[in-house]
Amino acid sequence: MSRILLNTKIWLLMLLLGVVSSVYAQDDDFTTWTKFKINHKIDSQFSVSGDVELRTKDDLNKWDRWGLTVGGDYRAYSFLKLGVAYETHLRDLGDSGWKFRHRYHLSATASFRYQWLKVSLRERFQQTFDSGDAETRLRSRLKLSYAPTKGIVSPYFSVELYQSLDDAPFWRAARMRYRPGVELNLAKRWSLDVFYCYQYEPSKGKHIAGIEVGYSF
Repeated sequence: MSRILLNTKIWLLMLLLGVVSSVYAQDDDFTTWTKFKINHKIDSQFSVSGDVELRTKDDLNKWDRWGLTVGGDYRAYSFLKLGVAYETHLRDLGDSGWKFRHRYHLSATASFRYQWLKVSLRERFQQTFDSGDAETRLRSRLKLSYAPTKGIVSPYFSVELYQSLDDAPFWRAARMRYRPGVELNLAKRWSLDVFYCYQYEPSKGKHIAGIEVGYSF
């Protein structure tokens, strides 16, 4: 537990530094992310999933991308889940028109619960291919959730750090995401995630209003 508390303090310090940096962003954009997800649990350890996503950009004036993802998860232990997925994106590049790119990612998520608090740490390795070029990144996400034993509402807050595995220094953050939101179990099979996300990058920032609808069977 002491290790978890130490990691939590480190992430909270990173959050503070990121929020201070975001105040000085000069070219922030307001965007929306909308996603529909389907998850099928094969047994107690294996599940498969898919989702389709639409994003906007330039203060809602343009489409940003359509995305399609398929993947699977394996619960190795009660506290550890492993995942693999493949994504393809159709992106609006302005004068260059709409173009495809695709990526795969591998992830490991460790989750711990203490009374009503649920803490999860996800490490994700991803590689993106775009017109012959490849971009490799490691994404580290810490998520804190209010998880009552009864009830349908679960507020949460997450911090995600993107690190380049290409030519950039490893500990230089390529991107940071700060995401408060609320997850709701609407029915036995349906769920809803409503969130706000601030995405910080050295060149610009994004204010993102998002909604994700999930269906499990």
